[in-house]
Amino acid sequence: MSEAGNGREKKYTIASILLIVMVIFSGLITVGSMIYFRIRVKADILRSDEGYREYDRYYALVTGDNEDSFWTTAYEGMQQEGELTDVYIDRTGVNLAAEYGKYDLMEMAIASGVDGIIYEADNSADSILLINKANSEGIPVVTVRADAAGSQRKSYVGVSLYNLGMEYGRLILGVSREASAKHTGDDKRVNVLVLTDENVQDTSQNVIVTAIKETIQKQGDSYPEINVSTTKIDNSGEFTAEESIRSVFQDPGLPDVIVCLNEVNTVSVYQTIVEQNKVGKSIVIGYYDSETILRAVEKQIIYATITIDTQQLGHDCVDALNEYIKYKRVSEYYGVDYKIINRDNVGDYLEGGAEDE
Repeated sequence: MSEAGNGREKKYTIASILLIVMVIFSGLITVGSMIYFRIRVKADILRSDEGYREYDRYYALVTGDNEDSFWTTAYEGMQQEGELTDVYIDRTGVNLAAEYGKYDLMEMAIASGVDGIIYEADNSADSILLINKANSEGIPVVTVRADAAGSQRKSYVGVSLYNLGMEYGRLILGVSREASAKHTGDDKRVNVLVLTDENVQDTSQNVIVTAIKETIQKQGDSYPEINVSTTKIDNSGEFTAEESIRSVFQDPGLPDVIVCLNEVNTVSVYQTIVEQNKVGKSIVIGYYDSETILRAVEKQIIYATITIDTQQLGHDCVDALNEYIKYKRVSEYYGVDYKIINRDNVGDYLEGGAEDE
């Protein structure tokens, strides 16, 4: 065989060895993560004030962003219901040795053989395949906050997105006269900008925006003309949302009303308004009830915010899995209440003497 042939054969051999090493390494990481997954659960139980406790069932909570405070309060509700019904709830992805996406965490939860999964779904093919895979292995899945239409999930727990959009629409109508009165020219049209998350793959945001527009169209006869547009905000990184929102405020023609559909965008809009000294230039309608957002409502920088009852949501997720496991049937939809917080009632949510941030 020629030198050239030997060289090529040697390259192919090295490439094959590298590929095998990579596959083995990847497998070891996955297995190690699953072992760590189980060890952490046992360690958490042993560290509890009650000491070691055997639970009847073990559920996994799989979400896309464990840093989102929404999931912190929802998880508290799950834990409360779990304590009452002898269920241990593990918040996957927290304190793992490496960082994993929610699809990887879903795979790990399935491989760990949990009794049930509470999953922040989306309408992607990956989500549907993973839910169906869990179902085929005898693990019921309840979707939360966002659904996966067409999958084999057992129930969806969340707020009606259309009703949520209608509420945003009513709030916009409520501030439209104030917004129109700020116009000095003949054009009294109110421009509304809805900030959406460009990284959300499902149709949930479209449903909300459609409901906003339909509510304004149906109920807006006695109000100023209202124009609703949307812009996508990049929420993929730690500071990408802030950068995207700053670009919105660089436009000299600021919208009269800004509507935020998630917590990150709400906080970023609030901070940008303060930093750029544009308080009062736009009326802001936000989402969620974190300390920062409530303080902004109190200071009247944010007009109002809509939030769902995350404690109820957490309880209902556990209830749905419990009911399915016990009776092999469950309601396909658990509706969660939402509430509107404005300057008139924000004090009720700030009771307890929380410190200013």
